[in-house]
Amino acid sequence: MEKKTVLVVEDEVVIAMDLQATLMDMGYEVPAIITSGEAAIQKALELCPDLVLMDIHLSAAVDGIAAAAQITQALDIPVIYLTAYADEDTLKRASLTTPFGYILKPFEARELRANIEIAFYKHGLEKELKKHRQWLLAVLNSIGEGVTASDTEGLIKFMNPVAEALTGWAETEAIGRSPAEVFQFVDAVTRTLLENPLLQSLQADSIVYLPENVLLLTRSGDETPVSDSAAPIRNERGKTEGAVMVLRDSTEQRRMEARLEHNALHDALTQLPNRTLFLDRLQQAVDRAQRSPEFGFVVMLLDLDRFKVINDTLGHLLGDQLLMQAAPRLRSHLRTIDTVARFGGDEFAILLEDVTDVTAACYTAERILHDLKQPFIINNHKLLISASIGIVQSSIPYENTADLLRDADIAMYRAKEQGRGGYQVFDAVMHHQARVLMQREQALTQAIAHNELLVYYQPIVALTTQTVASLEALVRWQKPGEGLIYPDQFIPLAEDMGVIATIDQWVLRQACQQLKAWQQLGIGAWMMTEGRMVMCPHRNEPSPTVAINVNLSSNHFTQKNLVDTFASILQDTNLSGDYLKLEITESVFIENAKEAIAMLKQLKQLDVQICLDDFGTGYSSLSYLHQFPIDIVKIDRSFVQGMDTDAEKLEIVRAIVALCHTLGMAVTAEGIETQQQQDILLDLGCEYGQGYLFARATDGATITQSLCL
Repeated sequence: MEKKTVLVVEDEVVIAMDLQATLMDMGYEVPAIITSGEAAIQKALELCPDLVLMDIHLSAAVDGIAAAAQITQALDIPVIYLTAYADEDTLKRASLTTPFGYILKPFEARELRANIEIAFYKHGLEKELKKHRQWLLAVLNSIGEGVTASDTEGLIKFMNPVAEALTGWAETEAIGRSPAEVFQFVDAVTRTLLENPLLQSLQADSIVYLPENVLLLTRSGDETPVSDSAAPIRNERGKTEGAVMVLRDSTEQRRMEARLEHNALHDALTQLPNRTLFLDRLQQAVDRAQRSPEFGFVVMLLDLDRFKVINDTLGHLLGDQLLMQAAPRLRSHLRTIDTVARFGGDEFAILLEDVTDVTAACYTAERILHDLKQPFIINNHKLLISASIGIVQSSIPYENTADLLRDADIAMYRAKEQGRGGYQVFDAVMHHQARVLMQREQALTQAIAHNELLVYYQPIVALTTQTVASLEALVRWQKPGEGLIYPDQFIPLAEDMGVIATIDQWVLRQACQQLKAWQQLGIGAWMMTEGRMVMCPHRNEPSPTVAINVNLSSNHFTQKNLVDTFASILQDTNLSGDYLKLEITESVFIENAKEAIAMLKQLKQLDVQICLDDFGTGYSSLSYLHQFPIDIVKIDRSFVQGMDTDAEKLEIVRAIVALCHTLGMAVTAEGIETQQQQDILLDLGCEYGQGYLFARATDGATITQSLCL
């Protein structure tokens, strides 16, 4: 260990020599004995000793106290005073140099050692504390938030550079002032001055937070959005010694929140309000009309007539550009108080507020239709489209937005039936038809309650082996007096009514029970023969290898208990999730993307597989395909049927198969009706097929009878 160096300053030579000898015996290095203050200063600057033993009463012009003051100002070293006597004034002057001790002459060696070791310890501790203080100060001055601290009286004692920049106050000017003077907060809405949180924290002796939407008034009068918290400062014994306030400039955060709010309420493609925002404004209009009968409004639903053809022939990207160009044409014919929103796909909704004359609404519809018929020039393509509009007036009393939009939808489809490119106002005739629709809704409700629904099963075949891989469960309505009604005639109605989830869950339970019954019969693997399912010869599996495909409406993804419900059905029917495949459409991702991701991941934990149904017919298919946990993609029948004669459809199917395989997904082709279509799909590497070539959907009892023959 390196010896510590001690500089002895003593004008009595005998005492000085005794000190030197004693210190050297203790293991310290004493390079010289100094007898004057001037020499002490010079020698200290030259040697930079670890400690100075300084006689207070030096006979020269510069006494020990003056010499010590200059040494400690230049060097960070401890000084211990030596004195035989000292009056009160001398000791008071000496204390101003913050010495590390006093040793009375004559001294004992033990006392000398103790004082020196204490001085070294205290000096080391002070250096460490100073280092920590400088480090903490550097941290406080470097962080991106404003920090200020006060004493127990609530007066400012510290401000970092960020706090200076936020307030416009320099720390030197702010110290000693009240935080209420330097930090002035106002409510952004009410413009009222808020109590200073630093002072609140001191008074309450607890953490205090600023409310939302608070502005900081700078010294120059500017306003900055901020968020803030203040907390008491407590020592190691828990006693409050002041308070600290942390202030953050939330300008960018609020800008981001506004951007997120805008994105949540606006369509990303057209930047028009989305369905959520439109429905909110429509509900406000309905509420206002109920309170003030003199207030009137009109709702229009608009659908582009040839949009699907453009999407199918020229691609979704060009279709997107068409929608983007159509949006400003719609806006240009509306007032600032009106709203036009994109409902999804090529459907738009318009709310005309403070309108009581339907003639004005019709005139607006005519101008919109005329403008949309003007050519759209996109990527050197000259596109001609038209639109159909349904109009509903608030003069027909409506209690909820759903009925109003339903009637607008009825009027819009009546416009399409009249030849497209026009508009229809919802009238008494349509109102009668709406009543008929309501009766049909009631009939469907009774059908669910009276068990009039049936489950049919259509096989999905492994193309290479012709074995049955799974059965798609398809619901039918056995309506008394009307016979068998197919899904396309009542499923859209069920979706509008909000009972589709109930139907889907019922189908799932029935299908799981049926498959479990087949498993318990010990029927082995199945294959297709002459349009019927039979057991595979020379196969001895103890239970069927087939699975069940069940369609899942996008409405399910608004239900928080979806996963628990499905897990309960699997548990009740004692069926493993390995035998279940859930079919969803792209509307799930478009309408409920965030919820869909979370729920699909939870569903996958039940060991079920996810099938993307009707691929290619939805909106922006490719943009969703790689983002979600999809196992199987089902190519829509519109591409399969005709691919043997239409080269473009063939290339589309080829591309879909290749893309899915690249992403690790299997492919099922729907709507296979000819052997040639099956052969093409085999050549393309498509794993599964479904269609009338193999079998039509049939009931479970018929399948059981066929398998047991």
